[in-house]
Amino acid sequence: MALVCKYLGKCGGCNAITLESKINFASSLLNFKDFEVFKSEQSHFRARAELGIYHDNREIFYTMRGEKERFVKIVNCQNLLPNIQKTLPVLLAILNSKDFNAFKERLFSLEILANQNNALLLTLIYHRKLEESWIQEAKKLQLKLEKFLGFHFEIVGRSRGVKLVLEKDYLMQALEILGKQFCYRYNEGAFSQPNATINQQMITWVLEHLKEGGDLLEMYCGCGNFTIPLSFCFGKVLATEVSKTSINALKFACETNQIPNIYSVRLSGAECIEALNGKREFNRLKHIDLNTFNFKSVFVDPPRCGLGLEVCAFLKRFKQIIYISCNPVTLAQDLDILKQTHKIKHAAFFDQFAHTKHLECGVILEN
Repeated sequence: MALVCKYLGKCGGCNAITLESKINFASSLLNFKDFEVFKSEQSHFRARAELGIYHDNREIFYTMRGEKERFVKIVNCQNLLPNIQKTLPVLLAILNSKDFNAFKERLFSLEILANQNNALLLTLIYHRKLEESWIQEAKKLQLKLEKFLGFHFEIVGRSRGVKLVLEKDYLMQALEILGKQFCYRYNEGAFSQPNATINQQMITWVLEHLKEGGDLLEMYCGCGNFTIPLSFCFGKVLATEVSKTSINALKFACETNQIPNIYSVRLSGAECIEALNGKREFNRLKHIDLNTFNFKSVFVDPPRCGLGLEVCAFLKRFKQIIYISCNPVTLAQDLDILKQTHKIKHAAFFDQFAHTKHLECGVILEN
């Protein structure tokens, strides 16, 4: 279905690309002949927004970075979850009211994250240093938002070197996967999957197509999005991630979901390889005996830059490679290396970001 939006081609968020054209490009690039496709809802699917703030004669407006102009004023976005769409005009009216002048002139941008239980995490970002008095302003804002909308709001203020938290700086999120419910913590400023429906389909697809058994190494594990459900398919899981915030969120999820077989550690991709190759000892690993693991599978969900030669060479030792990619171009480069020793058994495309050129890919390889 074609997107109908007055900001199309202006705000830089969406374009007129179709899912069919994205699939055709990616499948040709990756030489996929047999694959599954998971379509996104065409509106009300995105759980996260990042908006700039434009100041004009003591009034503020929301903006997006424009395709041709430096910024474009917007009122709302139909891609966002309904609770975010309802929040944005109310929030703007409150911030433009006479009661909220104390910090308004410093406001630079905002981020908003929602879960499926109508709780929202609002981050207000300022270009000048915040003082503790901002907390009282945030409390007034929270009360007004909750009164008008009936949602619960967590509010965070950030400026250079300062982070002030009204109550909590995270949201809890529940995902339903193959009849089981898993709970996660999404921290302010940390990565989380923006399309919950597609995210659930990605996790389900992996669980339905992987080969179980042995132990699992997961690199780039984030907050444990895949780690938690995957832990039921393997004896033990070693989950690595460079972000301390994400590792702490994963530990929280393990405790909340009462999962005992996940061993998490803060390691970059290069550090993980050094540790497993015995080239370097890490104090961060002193509570984990790597010799007790029987790795047969590896799961990777890297950033857009992909894995690269060193990591791909390392992955060849595993019987099963499960690869989730947000960039078909770098995935193609990595698969050229991985297919020297492994064969693609399953492939899928997930339209995580409808109305954009971005396409999520899933590949399972075996040797």
